[in-house]
Amino acid sequence: MNKLPNEPPVEPEIPEEQQWSRRQFLVGSAALGVAGAVTLFGRQALVDAARGLFGSPVSSGTVHLYAYDYYYIPNYMTWRVGDQMDIIFQNQSHTHWHEWTMGRHVNEAYFQAFGNLPADAWAVDFWDGVPVTLSDPYNIDNFVPNKAIVTYDGPKALFNISSGGDFSPTLKPGGSIHISFTVPNKPGIWDYGCFVQQYIHYRTGMRGKVMILPA
Repeated sequence: MNKLPNEPPVEPEIPEEQQWSRRQFLVGSAALGVAGAVTLFGRQALVDAARGLFGSPVSSGTVHLYAYDYYYIPNYMTWRVGDQMDIIFQNQSHTHWHEWTMGRHVNEAYFQAFGNLPADAWAVDFWDGVPVTLSDPYNIDNFVPNKAIVTYDGPKALFNISSGGDFSPTLKPGGSIHISFTVPNKPGIWDYGCFVQQYIHYRTGMRGKVMILPA
């Protein structure tokens, strides 16, 4: 149908995945001023816009995953089933403990104001049944293997192994750990996040996504 001469132009719909992320404002953080929040927001907008236009390159080999207060870099990755991954997880905070968990469907009890929190943050833990090798632990607060098939490279005491909850290495300020695995046959979108301090880190914006492509 032809457009009338005085009819305003029709704005194209922008797919939801290409819209700006709003998660970067850190409410209540005295360490981050308004200028810092604007900087983070702008950076995230540029990343999301570029991803929408060009997609996200497949990550394989060694990837550095940095935890800050309260966000990850990167906060989006694309993996392929069967690829070998070496995630070097590093806590860049000088003051806060941070963890890395990965799964699907956040347990809604984490968003209740009162009551005891469940042990599992995710209804589905990505690492369930996945062979993983951990190495080079430094400043580890604790590590929960859950149902992953874990091999420890070095004395197990250094990993401070705990029980209960999802697969999660929790790092003290400045801590790091090396996580090696082959991407399992679990294609689709998975979420990751930090649930330290009774979900506050996750809710403040410490989260990300992994798109897993078929082999």
